[in-house]
Amino acid sequence: MTSDPLPRPRTPELPSAEENSRTLIAPGLNTSTAGAGAGQPTSASAPATLKSRLGRYEIRQFLGSGGMGVVCLGHDTVIERDVAIKILPDAIANDPEIKARFVAEARAAGKLTHPHTVGIYEIGEDEGTNYLVMEYVGGGNLADEISKRGALPVLEATQLMADATRGVAAAHAAGLIHRDIKPANLLRSTDGVVKVADFGLAKGGVHDLQLTQAGRVVGTPYYMSPEQCQSRPVDARSDVYSLGATYFSLLTGQSPYQSAGSSMQVMYAHCHSAPPNPRSINPSVPDACAAIVQKATAKLPEDRYQSADELLADLEAVIATLSGAGQIFLPSGAGSRLGLPATPVASPARSVPTAWLLTASACVVLLAGGLWLHRMRGDGAAAGVNGAAGAGAAVVAPTGLPLRVGVLHSLSGTMATSESPVVDAVQLAIGEINAAGGLLGRPVEAVVADGQSDEEVFAREARRLIENEGLGTIFGCWTSASRKRVVPLIEEAGHLLIYPLQYEGLEESPQVFYTGAAPNQQILPAVTWAARDLKKTRFFHVGSDYVFPRAAGEIIKDHLKGLGGELVGEAWLPLGTAEVQEVVAQIVASKPDVLLNTINGDTNVAFFRALRKAGVTSEMMPTISFSVGEEELRHLRVGDMVGDYAAWDYFQSIDTPENAAFLEAFRGRFGAQRLVTDPMEAAYIGVKLWAQAVREAGSDAPNEIRRTLKNQRLSAPEGPVRVDPATQHLIRSARIGRIQADGQFGIVWTSPEPVIPQPFPATRTTVEWRGFLTDLQNGWDGKWSAPSER
Repeated sequence: MTSDPLPRPRTPELPSAEENSRTLIAPGLNTSTAGAGAGQPTSASAPATLKSRLGRYEIRQFLGSGGMGVVCLGHDTVIERDVAIKILPDAIANDPEIKARFVAEARAAGKLTHPHTVGIYEIGEDEGTNYLVMEYVGGGNLADEISKRGALPVLEATQLMADATRGVAAAHAAGLIHRDIKPANLLRSTDGVVKVADFGLAKGGVHDLQLTQAGRVVGTPYYMSPEQCQSRPVDARSDVYSLGATYFSLLTGQSPYQSAGSSMQVMYAHCHSAPPNPRSINPSVPDACAAIVQKATAKLPEDRYQSADELLADLEAVIATLSGAGQIFLPSGAGSRLGLPATPVASPARSVPTAWLLTASACVVLLAGGLWLHRMRGDGAAAGVNGAAGAGAAVVAPTGLPLRVGVLHSLSGTMATSESPVVDAVQLAIGEINAAGGLLGRPVEAVVADGQSDEEVFAREARRLIENEGLGTIFGCWTSASRKRVVPLIEEAGHLLIYPLQYEGLEESPQVFYTGAAPNQQILPAVTWAARDLKKTRFFHVGSDYVFPRAAGEIIKDHLKGLGGELVGEAWLPLGTAEVQEVVAQIVASKPDVLLNTINGDTNVAFFRALRKAGVTSEMMPTISFSVGEEELRHLRVGDMVGDYAAWDYFQSIDTPENAAFLEAFRGRFGAQRLVTDPMEAAYIGVKLWAQAVREAGSDAPNEIRRTLKNQRLSAPEGPVRVDPATQHLIRSARIGRIQADGQFGIVWTSPEPVIPQPFPATRTTVEWRGFLTDLQNGWDGKWSAPSER
């Protein structure tokens, strides 16, 4: 560590320790109503000049204030949703630097669409008032929780930190460094999910405005990295330090170096004192957790975790152990990087609620391993389906070189809401495999890449995983546009892609295994059911403008002819758009009996709200969706969706022992509030089938795996599945679910038996279907989605 001097007293006075550990709310307001980006308030009362309306937003409640402005609860009168609005104070609106930081927050956070970051909707100005419109997160912030509760139970604290770390990792993947991670900027949604807020100090990418000056400190001193305290250059490892400092607070109820005195003394301690040890304040904290804190808060960036993903891997390993998965293993030497002993160490008993599954004997037990360190993967989740270690089973620790695989999904962009949870399902499966001894005596390691909801990025990342990382198997892709850009690269390399999504079919590749539904396992049964069981004859199809919905439209047209039905209209929406009013008007004018929906991503939110605003209800015109599952439903207004339908092969509500075990394992690892969708289950079983094939082949060579993978079967959460060797698709049962008031799907129809996949519907020849795809691609200038200007 260098001995560079700390910033001189000319640095603006920083908030006190108390101010940095909690968020003040106006009198009479419950802190659980704190909205996104509340920041550090400086006043406990609403400004006298607060407007009642900004543009289309009604101001309904003052939430708090801070250095970057006032935060209010607002209501969007057009989309009809509550939002959090940050208002830049008039007194400083003319300061170019502050206004630039305000705009920078909008630009920075606007890059992110992730379940663990606060969404930003708009930046605007109304009669000289500058404001930022954000997602409203109604569950309060972690600073308030610490203030009320003190130290949190170890498992809860670790789960909260894992959520926050996922959000920070997504920001880093987008090229952003937050620079002000602290409990007050970690907000809880009403269902308990943590979201990272307040990117006002974020730095990175082409929009980095270089707002700080030499010698000026940016950030909060109680969670600030040494390099920030010294006004030195920062990178993603600075956020890792702040995450470690925040974890310390959750485990102890105090901020690091809180007893040091003034803000300047605290900053000096960050630079020169030993890394904080939570066990010195709370002896019940397990050694593993203390080791994570101290590694994350090492003085030198090179001594810390080198990425948020590395930190996340260790947090998840602790969660798995605390949740009852038993011992977790490391190869020789890895434990020493955390400073852990080479023999098992049981943490002392702790006085926390038994609901968190912690006992003296089941506290974090770490071998020479306690934690398996790598980029992003699962570690020993609770016993799951087909292949997890059973309770008390003797497991031989994997000791060979990691067997590395790629995981390629959108962690940002319009598809992140749907895709990022699929990564969790892959992690769970890999964790269970490692807990059962790995494969071929080797641990499985996942290298995760972000497709950013862009088919070109998917292609670039797939090439990197193949050529630079040397990975033989990739689990991934959601949209057919992304898959079609990746498949030629997979085929050229002779590698494998395990694709977990229902899709339009019209494809068979020797290097791809399709664990999602083919058209005759989802689309066609749903249309037939609507015509025969619901007695519907007039159909309207609306979808996103890329290859899956377009091809699905042709398949639906052909099928309706055989059923005697009529397609009274179809419409296409660009991926990610919120401009849906014209399409809704077209639907209303067409007066269909039923609406078929192949919209993907965030556009579903705007679409269903506009549909309900137009007076269209599920009673008068039910919708059958093909890409809306349990996870997507939580982002919609469930009350408005009751009575609509979705077609999948898996629903979370399936009542089988295998599904119960699967849900228990998933929730034990990622939180009781988490939901599971068909693509998540398909991704999970895809990993399990692949693992069975690797064991049978005795090799990780793609061609050997492909040979044995054709013969695999599994008692999956959805029921028995089997790989169809002729098409390399799964033989699965089709299902239709109706949306209930609790946000789940009541299953109203299941195919009498598992359906053999038919990727190319018989209504046209294979040559005709391929000709249709060629014409579609040529019309889109060689791409698989419509150009954005259309």
